[in-house]
Amino acid sequence: MVAIHPIAKIIAEKGVDSADLSMFSEEQRRMIYSQAADILFRLNKVEHGLIAMERAGRALPVDQLKKIAENKILLGQHKEAYDLLVKTGQHEMAEFVKMNFL
Repeated sequence: MVAIHPIAKIIAEKGVDSADLSMFSEEQRRMIYSQAADILFRLNKVEHGLIAMERAGRALPVDQLKKIAENKILLGQHKEAYDLLVKTGQHEMAEFVKMNFL
C-alpha cells in the first residue's frame, strides 16, 4: 500500500487551489493530485475531486459523472449538472439543460 502524501491530505482538507506544487516534479504533482482526488471522492467532494483528477492527468469517470449529473438535474442544481455534462462530452444533453433551465 502506498502511503498518502501529507500534501494530498492538506489539499483534500483545504481545497485544490490551496497548495502551490510548483516545487515538485511533474510526476510528483500528478501523484499528489491523484491521491487528493481519491480522498476528495471519498469525502463526497466531487467537484474538487474532478479538478484534482484533471490536474493529475487521470481520465474522468464518465459513467459516474453521468449519474451525478442526472441527480443534480433532479435536485434542481442545473448549473452543476450542465458543467458535468460538458465534461463528460454529453453536449446535446448539456445544451438541453442550458436552454431549458439556465
